[in-house]
Amino acid sequence: MAAEQRRTNRMEREMELLWGLDRSEPRRGPKPGLSRGSVVAAAVALADAEGLEAVSMQRVAKELGYTTMSLYRYVDSKEDMLALMGDAVMDVEPPAPREDGDWRAGVEEWAHGVTNVYRLHPWSVYLPLSGPPSGPNGLRWMESGLRELVASGLETGPAVQILTMLSAAARETLRIELEMGRAARETGSTMADIGRDYSTGLRRVVTEERFPTIARLLREGALEEEPPPGSADGVAGPVDDMHFAVRRLLDGIEAYVERRRAAGDPEQD
Repeated sequence: MAAEQRRTNRMEREMELLWGLDRSEPRRGPKPGLSRGSVVAAAVALADAEGLEAVSMQRVAKELGYTTMSLYRYVDSKEDMLALMGDAVMDVEPPAPREDGDWRAGVEEWAHGVTNVYRLHPWSVYLPLSGPPSGPNGLRWMESGLRELVASGLETGPAVQILTMLSAAARETLRIELEMGRAARETGSTMADIGRDYSTGLRRVVTEERFPTIARLLREGALEEEPPPGSADGVAGPVDDMHFAVRRLLDGIEAYVERRRAAGDPEQD
């Protein structure tokens, strides 16, 4: 019960923080030229330039030319700073409702938009998550994605499950791509080099008897395919590969909804 209360209090507190309901003005001695918004903007700029590990109350204060204690008038803790930063980077207009009603294209557009936000602010995929989106910008993106999924015929509950999976896939796939890219830079390689080297290594240990499907993968050269047009840096990465998976997921949603309609069964499991 106590743990549940702590979770509830944390979620309520984060909602108040992100919507500015916790306080409209700094608690004491506000300094001209400084605001919660400017503090968060400085933290985002610092993370964009040097990564999330560079962000601390002390460092952000230094960037702004204020003392660390001055920041605590606007943001109570680094934990709050990170929550505010996470919602701030989503301050990009999500896809508008499609005039043609093509919900599949709408979901793909939403997934592409989320991926672009993560690519603009790569550190954001490493932010800790305490729950679903609760800030104004995060909720706008949640609304946009749910709108397209519900337009497919899904009920809101299943739509939330699908949107959660899509969000997690975009976030985690980009994180994998970033870490692979970092490893490639450290060795002076490219993503294409990594794919070739991986295939070469696998061929030394993979046998038809023990790993028949992986052996087929190697025979077909799937790990060494040319990157699709428009791939990041001209090289296929996990995020580029994700688009195929998203489309197959949409195929599944479409088939599921049609099967339910054909059966005259409004219930969805």
